[in-house]
Amino acid sequence: MRVLALDTSTEALSVALSVDGHCRTFDEAGGPRASQRLLPLCAELLRTAGLQFADLDLIGMGAGPGAFTGLRTAASAAQGLAYALHLPVARVDTLMAQAETAFALLHSDGTVLPDPVQAEPGAVVLVANDARMGELYWELFRAQTSGWQSLHRPTVQRPEHAVLAWAEVLADLPEHLETGVLPRLLACGNAWSEHADALSAAFASHASDNPRLFALNRAVLRAVACTPSAAAVARLSLQQHAAGLTVSAALAQPIYVRDKVALTTAERELARAAL
Repeated sequence: MRVLALDTSTEALSVALSVDGHCRTFDEAGGPRASQRLLPLCAELLRTAGLQFADLDLIGMGAGPGAFTGLRTAASAAQGLAYALHLPVARVDTLMAQAETAFALLHSDGTVLPDPVQAEPGAVVLVANDARMGELYWELFRAQTSGWQSLHRPTVQRPEHAVLAWAEVLADLPEHLETGVLPRLLACGNAWSEHADALSAAFASHASDNPRLFALNRAVLRAVACTPSAAAVARLSLQQHAAGLTVSAALAQPIYVRDKVALTTAERELARAAL
């Protein structure tokens, strides 16, 4: 199967071509350049593989959450290609793609991805990305041999609220309810340096009342800094296709978790005054 995968949800631009499980990728800086560079990079990727757009079977897109303009860029490209080529689209959760990028999982075909840390089945992975405006996008997953299980829907919150929400999710894990023991905790994303002070203050404020936060803070301090790779989007797209979860071009919409995408002038002035 031939899958073209795209992700422009963060400051990185990533495209991948997966042909029968073998993947080629192009990665470069994204941001404002992404809208101009995305389709030319896809065309170059196909050319190097000796293929054309008409040879594709599936389009995979990093659907969000993420930067508003970046999500629209990937969605527009995916929709245009899917309409023109009469192809289905896999709408991949970008935070899940980040977990897939950072941590190796044993897949159903027995292969292990050559990534920096292995997320053995049962491990819990926290993914957090900078969402600007003093907030972060986050989602919690459990690693399984068959893929990722989401333990909490994608959410945008201020760091101090996110820390308390993470503790609540961990408290409800079956193994913690039965034995009081938490599974192995891992963390990845690009939020950690931007929100380091706010997260540190939140952990310090609540750790004495919530022992679960000690283990979570250790995971955050060892977090793998990464952005979603299109190779991960391609792998997850294949899983969606196998499960019959792809959509038509018309339904290839971004995943938004924030309605407000910019501060007003008054809000920006208040924020500057607080510095």
